[in-house]
Amino acid sequence: MRGGTMLKNSINCIEERTDSRAAHASGGALTIRCYVYPLVTTAPRPFLKPDRKLAFEAMTLLTRLDHELREARAVWNQDRFRRLMRLRPRVVARLRRRWEIRNPLPPIPLGTLRRRYHANLAGHLYESK
Repeated sequence: MRGGTMLKNSINCIEERTDSRAAHASGGALTIRCYVYPLVTTAPRPFLKPDRKLAFEAMTLLTRLDHELREARAVWNQDRFRRLMRLRPRVVARLRRRWEIRNPLPPIPLGTLRRRYHANLAGHLYESK
């Protein structure tokens, strides 16, 4: 791995006969020539300034947390959902802090980032008494 880029090698082989006259009489000598071509498999990561990198990391954390929330809701795990929802305001505050220290400020506002909290995930499935 070099500079965030993985290099792999591709081998290309070509078969060649050394003497065309000898090929008809005795089968000729067969030469196989192989060439190695490096292939770039991933694009290098762009260099980010420290303030942008912090904002990017906070945004990635919020995205992962929201993904975990959707998974907890899908498997009806109330305990996990509550713990993740308790974490979410801190993650949003971190993203807001890091978004506001960017220089220059981005032209796109961050928005509200609110999420409704439902303590009882299965409450709407059952009839109330």
